Amino acid sequence: MEQSQPTVAIVDNDRFTRQALKQIIEQDGRYSVIWDRSDADVAQRLVMQPQTRPDVLLLDMSLTDTTGVDVCRAIRSKLSDIRILGITAFPPSQYAADLAAAGAQGLVTKDANAELLAGIRAVADNQTYCPTMPSVRFRTPIDAFRMVNDFATSSNANTDAATLSEREQAVLRSYARTGSYKITAKALGISDSTARNTMAHAKAKLGAASTAAAIIAWQERFGRQ
Repeated sequence: MEQSQPTVAIVDNDRFTRQALKQIIEQDGRYSVIWDRSDADVAQRLVMQPQTRPDVLLLDMSLTDTTGVDVCRAIRSKLSDIRILGITAFPPSQYAADLAAAGAQGLVTKDANAELLAGIRAVADNQTYCPTMPSVRFRTPIDAFRMVNDFATSSNANTDAATLSEREQAVLRSYARTGSYKITAKALGISDSTARNTMAHAKAKLGAASTAAAIIAWQERFGRQ
């Protein structure tokens, strides 16, 4: 069976830049651009939906009503799988440290085609990429998710973690993918309140103070599912 191409989405407030980036990526032939947007809020909504979530998000650092750093942090605080590659027309040193702290996997300049494609390839392969700023530490998505949510594995986590019910694991699995109780409830055929209560029980068993911490604890104990 032929493996599907990794998907890419583009967030940039300049229409011509989005068109140029899309052309570069599609001419390369290894990736599929599934959407491009100028509006950061619309882009975040698309990212949160599993059916429109790309494997790699190209995110401009200078948007109209917000910054790429803030958008990155908002996405990473909820999702542990998407790869985020910053793009900028300015010197990378202006954004690299803040972007790394916000949970991105790398940063490239818009006018360097080879660097752009190399960056997409690297982050799609679960690596990090910022050749112009090697001293800045970018992290893989799961490590960035931990960092942004300030999660540290607790050595005295509740031993009831081993007794998570099938429903509790299903809710954790779905919420980790979607970041939404509404979508999780619909997918599992339960009410929104039941999904939330089930997550609360799972958090208690895992000794986790937050939903993000519960997801990480579950993935570390039972393997990413």
